[in-house]
Amino acid sequence: MGNPMQSRRRSVRHRRWFLCAVAALLWVVCDAHAASIYKCVATNGRIAFRDTPCATHARQMKISLAGLPLIDPAAPRNRPSRRPRSSSRRSLARHRRVRVHRKAAPTSWECRAADGEVFYRHTRCPGSVLGDGVVRTRYAEAFRASHPGKRRNAWSRVPVHGVRIPRAEACRRIHSAGAAVRDGHKRDAHVSTYDRLMGRGPCAGT
Repeated sequence: MGNPMQSRRRSVRHRRWFLCAVAALLWVVCDAHAASIYKCVATNGRIAFRDTPCATHARQMKISLAGLPLIDPAAPRNRPSRRPRSSSRRSLARHRRVRVHRKAAPTSWECRAADGEVFYRHTRCPGSVLGDGVVRTRYAEAFRASHPGKRRNAWSRVPVHGVRIPRAEACRRIHSAGAAVRDGHKRDAHVSTYDRLMGRGPCAGT
């Protein structure tokens, strides 16, 4: 007969090996359950997700979760930053102003001298001009009435008042057939004959 001590030791080793094998099997089974879920579709069409197999009367689909990233609901999500509405509105208003400014038609100036002269410029009118040497009775009488005791002659400086008008209208009046008889036409803004033939100058294309 064998030694009873050796038999007892052999039995203890077998028992330990069996317990280790059972523990390893349980760990594998638990890990497999944790790494998969079951999609269950009932006979009435209702869908449910479970971590255990579906009932026998339901259609079952096993979904593996291995390799999928874990999402923490409490973790902050990175969302694209949005500009404040006030900044967007200011940018839109500025863009609209630029568009209106670009589409605005060019303007010129109608200059009216106090002695009755009228001339057209593409830049702002001067504050005053020297008289052209022509004595205009109406202006002379008005000047004497408003400046008693003050002397002036036909070459004295005359104040000018300017009004902004469309560029096309100023060009039309400068080049009209009756411009030659208008008092002040010699003060009009003119373009050289060469530039006019080359299509250059403020009135080009009007």
